[in-house]
Amino acid sequence: MEPIEKTVIDWLNADPDLTDWPASMDVPADSSAARPSRFITVERTGGTEEPFRSLPLLAVQVWGESSWIVAETASRLVLPRLKRLVELDPVARVDVIGVSHFPAADGRPRYQIIIQPIIQVFD
Repeated sequence: MEPIEKTVIDWLNADPDLTDWPASMDVPADSSAARPSRFITVERTGGTEEPFRSLPLLAVQVWGESSWIVAETASRLVLPRLKRLVELDPVARVDVIGVSHFPAADGRPRYQIIIQPIIQVFD
């Protein structure tokens, strides 16, 4: 199975409502506090691996030019799309651990959604 981050990134990038919010594992090189841009990052921050399931902990961060825009996009577009990850095999469930305003260290507006998908593992 591919890394769960790639699965989530591909899932977000496939949504036509998120066309203006490209998802990746990295902050774009041309984005800065002086020139904030719209994008989403996905990062595995922990989790556990068990014999028949994987429980990764993922931070999905929505970045943009204002706190209002990132909050609105996170709650109205990104969170509902993440909850629908169960439409993919082998995602059994998605637990939302938290949603928070989480400005970047340089002051750029950012919202963070922490999820823990439960992945069935068949070896």
